[in-house]
Amino acid sequence: MLAKPVGGYCRISDADLADIRRAVKAGTLTPEEAAEEERKGVLRQREDIEGLSGGVPVRWYEDNNLSAFKRNVKRPDFERMVKDLKAGRISGILAYDIDRVYRQPRDLERVIDIYEVSKESLIFKTLSGQNFDLTASDGRFSARLFVNIANKSSEDTRRRVVRANVAKAKKGKSHASGQVFGWLEDDPSKLDAQTASIRRQAVEKYIAGDRVATVMKWLASENVINQATGKHFTWGGTKAMILAPRNWGIRTYNDDLIYDDNGEIVMGDWEALFQNLETWHQIQALKGRDAKGTGESNVSYLLTSIARCGRCGGSLKGHPKWAKGKRTSGYNYNCNKQRPEQCGSLSINGPQLDEMIQNFVWAQVIKASKQKRTLEPPEPWARESELKDVEEQMDELQALWEAKKVRAGSYVTALDDLKAQKNELLADRAVHVIPSGTRAISQELLAKGWEGLSIERQRLIVRKVLRAVIVYPAKSRGGRFDPSRVEPVFH
Repeated sequence: MLAKPVGGYCRISDADLADIRRAVKAGTLTPEEAAEEERKGVLRQREDIEGLSGGVPVRWYEDNNLSAFKRNVKRPDFERMVKDLKAGRISGILAYDIDRVYRQPRDLERVIDIYEVSKESLIFKTLSGQNFDLTASDGRFSARLFVNIANKSSEDTRRRVVRANVAKAKKGKSHASGQVFGWLEDDPSKLDAQTASIRRQAVEKYIAGDRVATVMKWLASENVINQATGKHFTWGGTKAMILAPRNWGIRTYNDDLIYDDNGEIVMGDWEALFQNLETWHQIQALKGRDAKGTGESNVSYLLTSIARCGRCGGSLKGHPKWAKGKRTSGYNYNCNKQRPEQCGSLSINGPQLDEMIQNFVWAQVIKASKQKRTLEPPEPWARESELKDVEEQMDELQALWEAKKVRAGSYVTALDDLKAQKNELLADRAVHVIPSGTRAISQELLAKGWEGLSIERQRLIVRKVLRAVIVYPAKSRGGRFDPSRVEPVFH
């Protein structure tokens, strides 16, 4: 009968892993060379651990590049090993040292529970020479002591790192690691002219009305490669690039803004894509636009929800036409049968309706541009006094703090509330100053025509000119497109 295998657990040490990552950051190792070094470290562990097995076959478990200290890090092979140990599929655990297996006491206790109730004689050996016999009280005591020491050491290191990182953040020091698209590879504080221009255009397209998915498609059409992955930008990568505070030179820590002693946003020590924070506040107001449930997150047709049913008043939605089981390039706008309040019995040819409304709206846009109304200044922002009042409250609170007339807890709570109010007001002002319709109707876009605009930017223009497009029932079924069925409704 073959002997039951023993589990061999391998994991490169956190210290060795940190050294390898520092070498990659310094440029002395490539990412490929770093992966090879990590692999070599694990293979050396295997050779050493195998000597503890006494000829018993070893079933290997490997969690390379994963921390045993961080609570939110799942170690798949550690979990598999614990499951196999509990099920009796392995006769114990072999490891380089105990802290390679456990740095959290709770993980050790899970394994101790298995050793205490097992009817078999389970082994636990390491190369350290220490007595970690988990079947005996002295061994369990030693294991608990060493794991708690390792945990304390990791906690101390984490605190030092956090303290150092917070101090760097407050000084505006860059936290970028590796190459950042838009900045020079050998000096991430300096903009790279070519990629910075692309990144700036991506942000401007988003502010102008394009969805993240549209910007992503534009990047792919321009064959723009994400230097971090060597591939085209994904939706998530595109969104992160657009919304990154780094674009405005803003320093954050754990995705939170950092404020100096005067309550001002801490700026970083790198060149920013945008010098004016006005666009930053616009981004804050717009960034929920692509969220599900907004109605604009995945619109493919120009007049979806703008066109209305002349029978029931419900929204019309664009739906593709199918022929012989295949989707065609044609589409209709239909009243939604799935909603009980809608009749679901009205339809109109999509491309012809779009062309009619495009021609109509574009005529209004051209007329407005000739009358020099395209870039009219907006009405005065109604909440200017509200913003001034919040800023005065912040100044008064700061004066009270400096005079030691307010407790720290009260100061921090009040200041956080005032900062949130100020940021909300600044975002509201930013959007008011450059309203969405005006952003879309610029001289550049007039020159490009409809074909030069994304579907969402076309919709912005239509919504700027029209409140809705009413489509009335056809006089007969299957007839030609009848423009008299269509009634544009102005604001």
